[in-house]
Amino acid sequence: MISRVLFGSGLVVLLGTDVYAAVDNNSTEDRTLLEDMFSRERITGQLRLGYIHSNPKLGGEPSNYSTALGGQLKYDSARYEGFNVGLALYTSYALSPLSGDKKDSKFNDELSTVDGHYDLLAEVYVDYLIDDFQIRIGRQVIDTPYMDSDDIRMTPNTFEGLTARYSYNELSIITGYMTRWQGPDAGIYEFVDLVEDGNGVAMVGVRYESDEIESSLWYYYADNMANIIYADAKYSYRLNDETTLTSGVQLANQSEIDNSAIDATLFGAMAELGYGDLTLGLAYDRLLVDSEHEYFGGFGGGVGFVNMFEMTAGVFTSHQSATAWKLSIAYDLANIGLKHTAISYDYGHYRGTVEYETSEHNLMVTYEPSDDWNLEIVYDHIDDRERYVSLEHDAYGVDRVFARANYNF
Repeated sequence: MISRVLFGSGLVVLLGTDVYAAVDNNSTEDRTLLEDMFSRERITGQLRLGYIHSNPKLGGEPSNYSTALGGQLKYDSARYEGFNVGLALYTSYALSPLSGDKKDSKFNDELSTVDGHYDLLAEVYVDYLIDDFQIRIGRQVIDTPYMDSDDIRMTPNTFEGLTARYSYNELSIITGYMTRWQGPDAGIYEFVDLVEDGNGVAMVGVRYESDEIESSLWYYYADNMANIIYADAKYSYRLNDETTLTSGVQLANQSEIDNSAIDATLFGAMAELGYGDLTLGLAYDRLLVDSEHEYFGGFGGGVGFVNMFEMTAGVFTSHQSATAWKLSIAYDLANIGLKHTAISYDYGHYRGTVEYETSEHNLMVTYEPSDDWNLEIVYDHIDDRERYVSLEHDAYGVDRVFARANYNF
């Protein structure tokens, strides 16, 4: 950790020297301007302690566990003529089992790779901002329907490429072109091509957000893979001072490129009722796929209203259609004396039209006393009802406990 702090300080000195060299040293006004600029640069980060214990129910696999320490350290320069630069190091190191036991069957590699650690310069970008227009080039965090950060382990996904955004009141237009990514949620701990033997993914989207309405429309061109059109809309209506009803719909259409076999349609609906500290939700997704094609879930968590901690809307849609629904309940415990604490329970059921059926239970407790730190604990139970184990997916028939403590600085 000391070396990373020194590294960050070195960047401050180096970048400061470069910019000062570009101005007239005899100009008191310029020197005052740059001194003020560098007083606004920032070094921030997150320290994360994670624990996972997994107990597979199928295939004779032993239970496994791991504790890891990691997080991220980020440097953001102050802006000069609209420009700034950012760099962030992501890391995670297994604390247990100890290093000599990492090849042991009890070691869970979901937090820190099979080698027990990773270090990655996950963000490196140049950003330009003027009025309502922003453009960013390099490695960066993005959150769009089919490419997102999906921060469900020790560090989030990031993508390499270019994004641009224009905002006007409640309306935003986002466009981008991404070529590479890294994703701990997908077991990818170094930057790789987004599309094998392809030229990346281009996207354009429009978002509208107000107090009552959230809606978006997106188009993706994934070279050698698919054209994807996605739209969603949510409307919130306040019934009275304590009750709010939110409803939403979503639709996606994927058409294959170069015989990629990706061709599917998704549609879904959701409703959520909030009454005081209690929230109840119900969601449904239907995927239509024929026997020659499959659905592409995206680079990250995916778009399904029914997505759970592990299972997603497209889990069974290789050469078959599927249906899924999700029931959720959440309650803020402050009124019963447990301040800053909330509990939630989700149940999801997934069924293919030809074969495979499974369900997932998520029980989550969160404690967030301040913006600086929080704790989250998730119990996850997945039941493969029909005992199909031929799918290459590690989430069938398992009990899992996952906990994270986060400290932000």
